[in-house]
This record gives sequence, C-alpha cells and structure tokens, in this order.
Amino acid sequence: MNHTVVVTAQIRPGKKDELARMLEEGPPFDLLAKGFDRHLAFLGDHELVLIFEGERAVTSVRSLAASLPLSEVTRLGRLVSSPQVLTEGRVWTAAPAAATA
Repeated sequence: MNHTVVVTAQIRPGKKDELARMLEEGPPFDLLAKGFDRHLAFLGDHELVLIFEGERAVTSVRSLAASLPLSEVTRLGRLVSSPQVLTEGRVWTAAPAAATA
C-alpha cells in the first residue's frame, strides 16, 4: 500500500522564476533508489508543494532529507523557507456510478 507525504514551503520573495527553472530539471535524486513510486511538485505564487508517494514514504522522506548533498540543501534554502512536513492525510473516492437499465 502506498503512502503519501506532502512538504510545503514558502517561496522567498523574487525567487519563483529561479525555483521554476530548478523544478524543470527534475528531482536531484533517483525516485526508485530513494523508495518513491511517484513525486509531484506544485508551484504557486507564494508556495511550493512537494508530494512524495511510496510504500514507506515517511521513512523515505526522512532518509532523503538526511542524504541530500549540502549543495542541494543550500540551493533549496536560498529559494524557499519555512518547510512543513505533512504526514497525516485523508482520501475520499467517488462512488462508482450506478448501472442504468
């Protein structure tokens, strides 16, 4: 069963374009090697949202944070602030449409 972890952060003033260019490069890690099935990034006017999905997503995110090269941590720290890790989520799924005769 897959689990999801969401990380949010505030984009530093004047850094949105640089952050967008960085995101275009893709993640600075191998998804499967780090334990993820899927990774998504959403860029708003003032906020960055990163979504990590995998069987052990919480553990994998912690491991990733501890293993990223200092250069990547520094680079990201220049672009965003106030990161928050969200590990508790709820999922709602639409009920299948009733069959009509």
